[in-house]
Amino acid sequence: MSLIRIKACLLMTLVIFVSIHAHSQHRLVLLHPTVGNIESMEWMVKNKIIDIPGVELVGVYYAKEAYDYSASEKYLNEHKFNNYQLRKIEGELNPDDIYRENGCTPAFRKLFEESGAILFFGGPDIQAALYGEKQNLLTDVTDPNRHLFETSLFFHLIGGSRNPSFKPLLSENPGFIIRAFCLGMQTMNVAAGGTLLQDIPSELYHKNTLEEVAAMQVENQHRSYLAPQYPLSDLFGGIFHPIRIGKTGYLHQIAQKTGAVFPKVLSYHHQAVGRKGAKLDVIATSMDGKIIEGLQHEVYKNVVGVQFHPEAASLYKPETLLTTILGTTFSPNDLLKASNSLNFHKLFWKDFSELVELSKRQGKN
Repeated sequence: MSLIRIKACLLMTLVIFVSIHAHSQHRLVLLHPTVGNIESMEWMVKNKIIDIPGVELVGVYYAKEAYDYSASEKYLNEHKFNNYQLRKIEGELNPDDIYRENGCTPAFRKLFEESGAILFFGGPDIQAALYGEKQNLLTDVTDPNRHLFETSLFFHLIGGSRNPSFKPLLSENPGFIIRAFCLGMQTMNVAAGGTLLQDIPSELYHKNTLEEVAAMQVENQHRSYLAPQYPLSDLFGGIFHPIRIGKTGYLHQIAQKTGAVFPKVLSYHHQAVGRKGAKLDVIATSMDGKIIEGLQHEVYKNVVGVQFHPEAASLYKPETLLTTILGTTFSPNDLLKASNSLNFHKLFWKDFSELVELSKRQGKN
């Protein structure tokens, strides 16, 4: 065999190997890939909280977002992750066209077709105009273009009552996997046609000062309201509280396997789901039933949103200590263990990992 033919065979073998290797990967799309979100997800993959062989993480963001993603690019360049890439999405969006085909529709389809799951992360408040209401003075919108992008993407995926004739992408693959955390679940609800409570303390509990809210039962607080009064740079701003799991639905299945009757979760929000969006089922609430803590799509069962933060890597690190307003520290890992809630969180991700692998084996994305 000539040297040229040998080289050609080797090249063909390499191309086939690369093609098979790329096809074998499980690609997860992660919205809002800040340095913190990248660090958290990479740690969870490395430590097998998310246990998906050959996983590839694609951090996706809209070109017009306010957040400066050059910090994320710099972080990735410095740490040389071989399983993480960033993708910037271009395209025109405005409030009038997010619930129909628009300048980002081709990019949304491409993300859907090339991935096995999409994760929506937390963040600041959504502008009330996107769900047809006037904006409360306590609503703090810092990145309106991010909300245009993520709301429109979620709508393209699952559809909603604001444009009932629109054919959602998941109608082509009903088992597609979506997880949405905090703002992510609120975006899910708005995309489906729902609304938001713009401020929990004032609208639900008629409390108008930090001190009044801080004096409430801990399960009715959803972030630390006293934290802004204390000059500690590393002060923990969230809060841990129990939730009430519904008698049916995805979280019920998780809780049953762990024996967690009222698992404790990490919350950091002041808004919540108001009127529920189309085809969404409530699968968890606050202990008093006033706050929706979990939603699941009634048709696309692998679309699940939670108002809390199971994606925070600090929950799974025994060495992590958080600072209280008293200047003392505590371990969130120990707190979850003591309340039989750590396994609930770990199983959330174990089940997610297994679903992604199963989806790949069945030839879906």
